[in-house]
Amino acid sequence: MNNASIYNKENTGVFPSEKEKTPVAALSKQMYCLYRDGFRSMVVGRTLWKIILLKLFIMFAVLKLFFFPNYLASNFNTEQERANHVLENLTGTAPSR
Repeated sequence: MNNASIYNKENTGVFPSEKEKTPVAALSKQMYCLYRDGFRSMVVGRTLWKIILLKLFIMFAVLKLFFFPNYLASNFNTEQERANHVLENLTGTAPSR
């Protein structure tokens, strides 16, 4: 199979025999194919995406465990005490009882 037959108009979609009915479906299919073909042809980009995903994991998983403890659960026993504390800090007034 040569490259010309791979990249013709009829062979670029997810389901080549399926006819698109709406412009939104055609646009979403074109966007999917653009990203699919782009990610397939990446060489350096795969390594960069791995680095990005590793950094996101470190930021959201590891840093949250060590630097953002669950303050409300550790300092208040009941849901009502937690709610009162949040309300007091947001509004600057004590809740009415």
